[in-house]
Amino acid sequence: QNQIMESKSLTKIKILSKNFIKSSNDDDNYHAKTYKLSFFDQFALQMHVPTVFFYPLKNSTFTKISIIHERLEQSLSKFITHVYPTSGRFASDGQSINCHDEGVLYIKAKVDSQFCDFLKDARKDIDLALYFCPKFDRNDSNLCTNPIVIVQVTEFACGTGLALCLSTEHAVIDGFTAGKFIYEWSKVSKMGINSDMINCFTFNDFGTIFPALSDNRLSKIVKSPSDDSIKMVARRFVISESAISRLMETIEVVYFRPSRVTALVWRALINVSQRKNNGRLRPCLLIIPVNLRGKIDFPSYKNSFGNFAIEVPVKFIPGETRMELKDIVLLLKDVIQKITVYISLAKSSDMCSLASKFHEEIQEWEENEQVDVCMASSLCGFPINKVDFGWGNPCLTSLGLRRSDMFWLYDPECGNGIVVQADLKKDYMEMFGCDEEFFIQSRI
Repeated sequence: QNQIMESKSLTKIKILSKNFIKSSNDDDNYHAKTYKLSFFDQFALQMHVPTVFFYPLKNSTFTKISIIHERLEQSLSKFITHVYPTSGRFASDGQSINCHDEGVLYIKAKVDSQFCDFLKDARKDIDLALYFCPKFDRNDSNLCTNPIVIVQVTEFACGTGLALCLSTEHAVIDGFTAGKFIYEWSKVSKMGINSDMINCFTFNDFGTIFPALSDNRLSKIVKSPSDDSIKMVARRFVISESAISRLMETIEVVYFRPSRVTALVWRALINVSQRKNNGRLRPCLLIIPVNLRGKIDFPSYKNSFGNFAIEVPVKFIPGETRMELKDIVLLLKDVIQKITVYISLAKSSDMCSLASKFHEEIQEWEENEQVDVCMASSLCGFPINKVDFGWGNPCLTSLGLRRSDMFWLYDPECGNGIVVQADLKKDYMEMFGCDEEFFIQSRI
């Protein structure tokens, strides 16, 4: 299977092999486990979400790709023993995962391009990273055959670098779980951690504590909206630490750094929409996933596996909120703080009711063609740029599939500040980077 590239630095990717990595545990009881899906899994989009990490291999002691694959496969086999749902498959009832250890799909690939040439192009066009995401025949009519986790490792020409993509099923794995999975797996690979010392996730039986609402759960998942006629593109921007400091001085509101940057990019998008609509401001909904771990008084939930987040809608309505950046920050602060306080005191049934209410509100906005809808997900503080399998940290990271208007915020690969990966409709993107205030604060 060859995939033809559109970049001068990329010629073709050749898939060399596909196989399934299974657990190193031979215990019969291990292969008979069942993982029950929860209410929060019910509201997650049924789709694979990829993250691609790019690594230079200069001066590495593991430059031979055969050694790299052996190290990755062995450590993955050891690691998934302790994250058993990732090696399973959906049960036919759509309410659980049969953990019979069918395995994680592991793909070996090669690209006939030099890593440094690709990296130069990819820093200008992050969409080139999508070519390193696994392509597999998803069977929506029979989910029981689909892998929960897919790994693709692509070697660049002459062993100059590699791309490692982790693609995870969002109906089982949220952003926290995916980030922790890749980071902890890399530690096992690099440090050779003994199997009995791997203890990164807790399995809290969320399917019982937060039961799904429907007997036919998976069929009721709302698919991610997509229109092949709408071209989505991505660009990376870096908001420097000095720019963030200036924002703090200008806004004079005590609030988190990522939230100030979120307000900055959201305001820029609202400005773009206004220009696209002949100067008319449109209502705009910003969806913010709020990780519930650490926000409720149950310490055992801190490292819970699965989906455990609420998507919070924040509404910009012309005439109700001013367009000053300070006002946008205050709107975000007010909504998120109120939700955080409520969650800290809520019962499990209250959280489910709140999540259902927000889900309905988001659906109503998404179905309205007279409004704009986007999402902002902050991974700041997550160690995604410290994913070191034994040959150093990644020098470039790409997130997601460009399916809807989206802002990803995360720490830069080197230095200080915040990286913003903006996934936007092409006509919006052409104007987005030209927003005066945003352009002053950022660089590509």
